[in-house]
Amino acid sequence: MNERMDSAQTTLVLDEMAQTQNETPSVEVIRAWLLNKIGELLTIAPEQIDTQEPLTNYGLSSMSGVILSGDIEQWLGLELAPMVAWEYPTIDALARYLADEAAHRSAV
Repeated sequence: MNERMDSAQTTLVLDEMAQTQNETPSVEVIRAWLLNKIGELLTIAPEQIDTQEPLTNYGLSSMSGVILSGDIEQWLGLELAPMVAWEYPTIDALARYLADEAAHRSAV
């Protein structure tokens, strides 16, 4: 099943993200954030990115992966390995991992 989101869905999810800043973000919120951030880093429209496709297929380099990791750390307040995008190579896998880590952090 393709989890691709159109622009309207992305906007709605980002609005949810803005409203839930003090809560642990859901997988959907993280997925939307990743779509937008990766689209920005790789100059690809978010709606053209398949969330189940490996990010390297879109041209994610080691440098952009490290930048992405740093941006995620700053946004979620998590400490991540710089190469987290290679450990979780799709947006779906990375979003699920980050949601689990954020939930674990807030439970501690």
